[in-house]
Amino acid sequence: MGAAKIAQGGVEEACATWTNALDAMEDGIHSGRARQTVVDMRQILSPYRKRGIPAVGVLDARATSYLARVV
Repeated sequence: MGAAKIAQGGVEEACATWTNALDAMEDGIHSGRARQTVVDMRQILSPYRKRGIPAVGVLDARATSYLARVV
């Protein structure tokens, strides 16, 4: 859902969607599929990281932290 929103130009909306998903993952979802979702999310967000969008920075930091804990 986040990928669809960002494709339509809704960066903030995509971040909100991914934030909700990451909330659930941090509460105990540590599957390979969840990890790949976070990897894909970071890849999709990569062009937006240096644009100064606060939601992107916060989400990217959380995603990096999640990936460090999930093997």
